[in-house]
Amino acid sequence: MQVPQLHVGAGSTLGPLSIFPVWTSGSGNLGISTGTHADVAVTELASGPQVARLTVTNNGPHPALLLEGELLEGGQQHRTCARDVVLGPGETRDIDTFCVEAGRWEAGQSSHRRQARRAPLNVWSELANGLDGRRGGDRQGRIWERVSRFDAARGASVTSSLLDHLDLFKDNAHNRFDPTDAPAPLEGQRGVVIGLGTQPLLLEVFGTGTLFRRHYRQLIDSALLDLELLSPQVLASGPMPGQRARDFAAHIQSMDFGAFDGGSAAVEVRSHGALRSRNVSRAAGPVSAAGIAVELPTRRPQLAHLTGWNTHHPLMELA
Repeated sequence: MQVPQLHVGAGSTLGPLSIFPVWTSGSGNLGISTGTHADVAVTELASGPQVARLTVTNNGPHPALLLEGELLEGGQQHRTCARDVVLGPGETRDIDTFCVEAGRWEAGQSSHRRQARRAPLNVWSELANGLDGRRGGDRQGRIWERVSRFDAARGASVTSSLLDHLDLFKDNAHNRFDPTDAPAPLEGQRGVVIGLGTQPLLLEVFGTGTLFRRHYRQLIDSALLDLELLSPQVLASGPMPGQRARDFAAHIQSMDFGAFDGGSAAVEVRSHGALRSRNVSRAAGPVSAAGIAVELPTRRPQLAHLTGWNTHHPLMELA
C-alpha cells in the first residue's frame, strides 16, 4: 500500500510558517465523518480512569475518524489521541491517549468535550518521535515537558494545561499573527506541507477534500501557538523554498506501507460494517509517517489520513 501521487502547489506565508497546498490522485468519497461533524462521545474508562486510556463511542450514522494529536478535553484531565482511530456507527472502543495537563487529576469528572482541536506541532511531534522505537523511555514525560515549554514562554498554567494555553492564545488580541490570514483551502485540496523557518516540518494529507477541510483551520490555530517558542532569528527567517516542499512530499510519496491484509502482526485490521481500517506507520531516514488506511467493498485500500514529519527539524528537538 503506497501513498497516492502528491501534487504540491504554490506556497503562502503566515509569519515564519510556509503553507503549501497538496492535491492527491486518490479517488472517491469514503463516507467518513470527522472533526466537529463526527458525533463521538468520550468518557473515562468504566472500569476506572487511566491516564493512558479513554473510551470513545460513535453515536453517528457514519464511520468516524479521530486524529492522532486531536485533543480530548475535560474528564479527570485533558488528553490527546495517541494515534488515528476509525469507529463504525455505534462502535465503542478504548483508545490510547497521552495526558496534556500534568497538574490535574479531578476525581468524579468523567465526560470529555470534543472540539476537534489539535495539539500544537511541538507537542504532536513527540508522537512521531516514538515511531519504530526511535526514542524509548518515558514518552508521557516528554509530552509533559513539551507542554511545559509553553508555561516557560507564556506564563505558567495552574495545572500545566495545554488547553489553557490554547484558550489564552486564541483570546489574545495582541498575537503577532492572525489565523484568518492563512490561505483558504483551494478546490479539491486534500492536504498541506508546512514549513517552519526555511525547512519542511510536516505534510498532512487526507483521503478526501472534505476530511481535510474539517481539520485545516484547527491545524493552523495550533501551529501559530508554536511560534511563541521560536527565537527571533527563526521568526525573522524568510519563506521556505518551494523545491524543499516538493522534495519532502516526494520522500513521503516513496514510502510503502505494505499490504493492507497480512502486514505487521502487531497492527490489527478492524471491521466497521462495510468499512475496514488499519493503522500504518513507516520511518525512512529523516522522515517518519503515520496514519490510517481504509478499505471499502469493491475498492482498493487507500489512506484516509497520513502525516509525515521531518524528524531533523529543530522543532522536533526544541529545547
